[in-house]
Amino acid sequence: MKLNFRKKDDYICPYCFSKHALNEVNFICRNDPDLCENARNLTPIKPKNVEDKNEMPDYVFCNECGQKTNIKVCPTCNQELPYSIGEYDNLIFAVIGAKEAGKSHYIAVLIQKIMNEIASAFNYSLSAVDDATMNRYRNDFYNPIFKRNEIIGVTHSAKTDASVKQPLIYNLVFKDNGIFGSFLKSKKISNAVTIAFFDTAGEDLDSENTMKTVNKYIYNSSGIIFLLDPLQLEEVRRKLPKNIKLPQQNTEIEDLLSRTANLIRKANDIGMDKLIDIPVAVAFSKIDAVESLIDPSSCINYPSSHVSKGYFDLADFEDVNGTMESLVRNWGGENFANQLSSNFKEYAYFGLTALGCNPESNRIAKLRPHRVEDPFLWLLYKYKFIKGEKRK
Repeated sequence: MKLNFRKKDDYICPYCFSKHALNEVNFICRNDPDLCENARNLTPIKPKNVEDKNEMPDYVFCNECGQKTNIKVCPTCNQELPYSIGEYDNLIFAVIGAKEAGKSHYIAVLIQKIMNEIASAFNYSLSAVDDATMNRYRNDFYNPIFKRNEIIGVTHSAKTDASVKQPLIYNLVFKDNGIFGSFLKSKKISNAVTIAFFDTAGEDLDSENTMKTVNKYIYNSSGIIFLLDPLQLEEVRRKLPKNIKLPQQNTEIEDLLSRTANLIRKANDIGMDKLIDIPVAVAFSKIDAVESLIDPSSCINYPSSHVSKGYFDLADFEDVNGTMESLVRNWGGENFANQLSSNFKEYAYFGLTALGCNPESNRIAKLRPHRVEDPFLWLLYKYKFIKGEKRK
């Protein structure tokens, strides 16, 4: 039975990012390859007599063996589509940032947070859509950090490692609290969304031409989490104590922002007189490394209140957003902040740390994530999947 959510008119393939009407979908036979040539060759099967472009067929019968199949594939790239495609909204969240900004660590910890700490507060469940997502997250993200207490290796370029192009795709299913609110958890589904997370190699962001060919998901994104390392800011490096070990300087943050904005504008034909309507969460990672530059009483140092309150706390968000923007400008990021407001319609600043410590010899002594969930919850709030309130 299909879920009765907001009616969709089309869908975007999370692999090649081609856009299709709902009736433009193919299938592949699920029979034993020894028994069916279509199954053996993965031959696409096109549904017949589906004239309504706003109606996606649930299944077809194989024209070779006659077996019923519900395995949908993209008519452009022939990749298997999430089984929930076309039933409800799909969001593409791009996590981008320069080399060593901590993108892989962020995704690893965020997904664990979403599954185990945030789910109960917002009454939802998160589940991987396929084995590819389960295996990649487990092997590349979860095991290094949570099992072996090791840092994750550098993400390879998508030009040399095809697996980098594969997103982590999850279904986020919300349940209705009903008239009794959180005192009685309902099993009735009120909304759902398919979310694709992308991790980008920093080197793939050093050239607009490279971004255009291997990072197409950026200009098709529903939201961007722009992960930036404050230790790359010249003013921060100058102010920190001399005994602090600093990373090698990478791409300037304003250059990365310029390339991203230019890519989106060119791909989507957005003139310079218009603002880009993709919401951007500018998240400064490794905020623990600049603790000495932040007032101890700052809201950045306090735990996020969204989860404890069960809604997106607008008062907490506004405090953090304003504080982080002020810090960025004071740290020499004036040009970055001006570029951001000149290019994007909706944006917000966050400060977080995925690890909460400085790993030594690639080992994580004690994992202490802080405010990792804030940018993700803000994006869900912007798309009206969670409510926001401002209480005194």
